[in-house]
Amino acid sequence: MPAHATGQVDFAAEANTALRFGMMLLSAGAASYRVIRAVKRAARSMGFDNADVLVGFNTITCTFHYGEQFRTLVADVPLPGVNSSRIEALESTAHTLLQSYHSADEINAALDEIEQIPTPRWPLWIAAIAAGLACAGFAVLNQFGYVAACVVFFAAAAGQFVRVKLHHKHFNVLGVITVAASVASSLYLVLAYLLPTPGDISPGFIASVLFLIPGFPLFAAFVDLARFDFTAGIPRLLFAVEVIVVIMLTVSVVAMLSGTPQATPPVHESSWEYFIAGGVSSFVAIGCFAILFNSSRRMALAAACLGCAANLLRLWLLTLGVRSFLAAFLAALLIGLAGSQLGNYASVPRVTVTIPASVVMIPGTTIYVALHNFAEGNTPEALYAATDVVFAVLFIAGGLIIARMITDQDWAFSRYIDFGKELDGEVRPIND
Repeated sequence: MPAHATGQVDFAAEANTALRFGMMLLSAGAASYRVIRAVKRAARSMGFDNADVLVGFNTITCTFHYGEQFRTLVADVPLPGVNSSRIEALESTAHTLLQSYHSADEINAALDEIEQIPTPRWPLWIAAIAAGLACAGFAVLNQFGYVAACVVFFAAAAGQFVRVKLHHKHFNVLGVITVAASVASSLYLVLAYLLPTPGDISPGFIASVLFLIPGFPLFAAFVDLARFDFTAGIPRLLFAVEVIVVIMLTVSVVAMLSGTPQATPPVHESSWEYFIAGGVSSFVAIGCFAILFNSSRRMALAAACLGCAANLLRLWLLTLGVRSFLAAFLAALLIGLAGSQLGNYASVPRVTVTIPASVVMIPGTTIYVALHNFAEGNTPEALYAATDVVFAVLFIAGGLIIARMITDQDWAFSRYIDFGKELDGEVRPIND
């Protein structure tokens, strides 16, 4: 790199462009590590000497260095959502375009193109069907029954429709969650009581609200915390917990008003029906959850294949009497290890396939047991069941984190971007 001029240089456009790159990734739901690397790559591509980046849940602070001069920018983004397609496009740009020197105008042109990608990628009717199928698959996995799964489909689809409509009106996020959970769970119970069904299928209503579970921010928070990125990890985790608590409180009220009975514990017996039902429901549920995360068809298919294989491993381990926590951990470890290779093969970020594949392993029946006992005032049993759910989530997150340490040395050893590296192409001095 040539020596910098000693005079004042106005690099506002370059700094704003690098910051914009990070803001787009953060608003799409990317973890802080991914955002930091992208901002640094953009800064290096435009000729900066260094960049200090601090990422929060919905804020970014960046200081860009050029010679003896520096500029600090701070920005906040709207409440981050989940947009796997945008994460894929931005990551692809970071690994291709930003490997050579470019001006701010060239990088902004690429970002303008990415912003033209339809958001959401899928129309409302497809998203509603995907939510219904995802929750129906979850119902089958948790052995609520095939009839219950059919009722779950309609209830979850209606809940997703209401959720999207309220979101488009910029209604408060927790208000959206409350209304959507009320609609889905109430509609399920109404249909369960009105339709001629064999036995009482009302415990299956817990599956009708799974589309609201913030799986992406929940597991991304654990990844942030594993690297001690507390400024992003703690608020992201608190956001996920807040949403989950609102869902559970809403569903608890519905359960108390309806008087639903205790759920039958799942039976894990090795049989062809058990594994076929588990494999098919896993494939459908994971693929549809990926669609809800705004994934492309390629990402949804990759996540479904990966999650189906891993969840079959988990189900097989359960038939052997392995503790559910250990089974979930080993399945998540497989998802993380294989997801790294599958992501490279399919040219998609690993997070877009590993998180959808992991969501279905959350124990729905145990969640219902916790809610039912809270509604009945049986606090010790409720806390026992809730602890099982927390442990399952922690073990799933642990499997994903250990797999990340094994397969990504840059992440494991906290390596960021080398600003001393010579990039391809002609060096472009700032403001040249």
